[in-house]
Amino acid sequence: MAVFMLLAIFLAATKLSAAGYCDADNEETYSYHGSRNGPRQWPRLFPACNGNKQSPIDIETSNVKRDKHLKKLIFFGYDKAVKRADILNDGHTVMITPRDNVRRGVTFQGRDYNLLQVHFHWGSEKNPGAEHTLNRRRFEMEAHFVHRSSDSRTAVVGALVQMANKNNQAFKPIVEVLPDVLYKDKSRRLRSSLNLNQLLPESPGSYYWYTGSLTTPMCTEGVAWFVLQSKQTIGQNQLNSFLKVYSVEKEDRSSDCLLAHNNRPIQNLNGRVIHASP
Repeated sequence: MAVFMLLAIFLAATKLSAAGYCDADNEETYSYHGSRNGPRQWPRLFPACNGNKQSPIDIETSNVKRDKHLKKLIFFGYDKAVKRADILNDGHTVMITPRDNVRRGVTFQGRDYNLLQVHFHWGSEKNPGAEHTLNRRRFEMEAHFVHRSSDSRTAVVGALVQMANKNNQAFKPIVEVLPDVLYKDKSRRLRSSLNLNQLLPESPGSYYWYTGSLTTPMCTEGVAWFVLQSKQTIGQNQLNSFLKVYSVEKEDRSSDCLLAHNNRPIQNLNGRVIHASP
């Protein structure tokens, strides 16, 4: 009887220690929590992730270079509602791709960057999950507006998202379809028009600019990063909808595979200069 009780206690303890661990993550090309392919392993699996100009970074505002000659970002086409777009759970994030053939993008120093997609990074119930930090403060979420120029240069506009007491109507077209894409490889058409102007925070023309990389493998460098100085907001109920998304396909083992903390750890600045627009 004593042996049986000890065995029962051992099995219960084993089950508790495994709770929240998703073994399926290790079967992916990369993951955020896998022991074999998590962020600590990315430099081994993807050599570019060991570069000297990686993202995300901490933006220490006392050390940024204020440049009065930097012009504001110019967003074009963002004022036109996205009437047709797909939302995809790719196992690493939730991504929105416009399908309405409207040209949207951002202009910086005379170069146009066309919008490709928008995706998000978030944390968990107890901890925020934005990728960039501001004076070491991490916000609840971060939206990435990914752009590419005609000569294949990449520019990402990052909007830090903080908690608010009420829901943000800009997120409504996204949140209302999240239950349809809870699991990896699920894709749906947005049911409502998406206003990208409203998804951006107020005064989006002011920014912190630095040269970095993609924050996911392959971690390609040479990316122009524009982290907006103003913040967007999201309601608690809306954020909770993101916290219910899974990193795997729907199956028995999915209960421990919530897509939480899909944010890469902060990378070393390595002497890079962060510019701040007026």
